[in-house]
Amino acid sequence: MNRQFLLTFLFLIPSIIYCQSLLLHVENNKNNTITVEGIFNTGELAIGAQIKLESINTGKTLYIKRFPNEGKLIINIPKEPYIIVLNGGPRYIIKKKGLAPIEGFSTKVLKKNKTKLDSEIIKSKRASTSPIVIFGLAVAFLLLLLTIFISMRNTNKLIRELRRVQS
Repeated sequence: MNRQFLLTFLFLIPSIIYCQSLLLHVENNKNNTITVEGIFNTGELAIGAQIKLESINTGKTLYIKRFPNEGKLIINIPKEPYIIVLNGGPRYIIKKKGLAPIEGFSTKVLKKNKTKLDSEIIKSKRASTSPIVIFGLAVAFLLLLLTIFISMRNTNKLIRELRRVQS
């Protein structure tokens, strides 16, 4: 009975540690608007997730809204450099540089803020390699080692049984 439970548990581990991630898709509509879409890697729309446009220079919020049932928003492109922040919950925050309008931005990005923005985007990308993924890889490696160990043990049993039968 314990062996069946253990085997069932081992087969269920991958589904337990399945890691869901949020994706941000930004499309330039070529008319000074962008279409922003939030979607999970499972195909589920990020309905209710918050989308925010923040000024790179001042940090001021230029636009803020939650995704409707369609999971898409059409937003006017701001005249100043901005970042797009998609907030789908504590583990699901994505930051992306905003696209420029057709005529370009009316103000330049301050150098110190550009460096800060680049480091925030890098941190945001690093956060996507979550501890759950690392834990999943570790469990997969342990399962591989366990499989090799069981296989070796069973092979040795078979060899001993064959030698006993031949004697």
